[in-house]
Amino acid sequence: MVTNLRKYKYTGSAGDRPNASSDRNISKARSESAPPSPNPSEMDASGLKSEILLALKSDISVVIKSELKDALAEDFDFHKSELRAVKSEIINSTAIDQVKASVNDIEGGLSNWSDEVVALQSTVSELKSELRELKVKCEDRMRRCNVRILGVPETPDSSSCIAVAKMLTEVLQLKKEPLIDRSHRTPGQKKPGGKPRVIVAKLHYYQDCAEILRRARTRGPLRFDDTYITILPDYTASVAKARAAFTDVKKLLQNRQGVRYGLLFPARLRITHGEEDKEFVDPNKAMAYVKENIILATDDGH
Repeated sequence: MVTNLRKYKYTGSAGDRPNASSDRNISKARSESAPPSPNPSEMDASGLKSEILLALKSDISVVIKSELKDALAEDFDFHKSELRAVKSEIINSTAIDQVKASVNDIEGGLSNWSDEVVALQSTVSELKSELRELKVKCEDRMRRCNVRILGVPETPDSSSCIAVAKMLTEVLQLKKEPLIDRSHRTPGQKKPGGKPRVIVAKLHYYQDCAEILRRARTRGPLRFDDTYITILPDYTASVAKARAAFTDVKKLLQNRQGVRYGLLFPARLRITHGEEDKEFVDPNKAMAYVKENIILATDDGH
């Protein structure tokens, strides 16, 4: 900045300076012949200020950059050393080994738990299957000695044990009256003009129940007091629905020569055709078998 100021230093000699009278004369002549010009001292001062400001800005920017660089370098070195210390402490720490060991233990435990869950799922599936079988057996035993009688007119005491035993003996021509433990009509009220409610009777001996159902199947239409009645086994709603699904198949098999069929409990259709026995639990498969192997074979034979 000092070198910038040197160019404004005056270097002329004293002999070169004009005297006052000549200066006044010259100034007067110039003022009369030309317009007034700006003051040189003012021009020199403004230029000097500009040069000084530029020099100061340049120096200040250099100083600031240098100080910032030094400060950032010190902070960077400090944080770098801190990170190295933390890294060294983590590497040398036993807590990491403990965490790794814990993670390995957890992984091993999860693997064992996964195997146990798979085993439990298999056990649960088996228990569900056994529960369904036991439920079916329980319902079968509870209803094994029951019969359902449809179409009996509703009159006073028409569903009592004595009345039902007398009716079964008369309609089926039994040798003696069966022993009935309980009998009642299905819950609900009879609708005006509707069908009579079903009578559910529980026989004391299973042999009597089996004989009644056998005679009801073989004797054809049954009549009681000039009314047609029907005697059926007492199945649950699910079993009755499953057995009813084979109705269309049984209709196709009626009066077919060389074909025997029967519906086994709970809902299995057994078909004997020639020397071949087949059992079906799926009505669709049974229908396909009957159409392909019995009906078509019979039609081709004709």
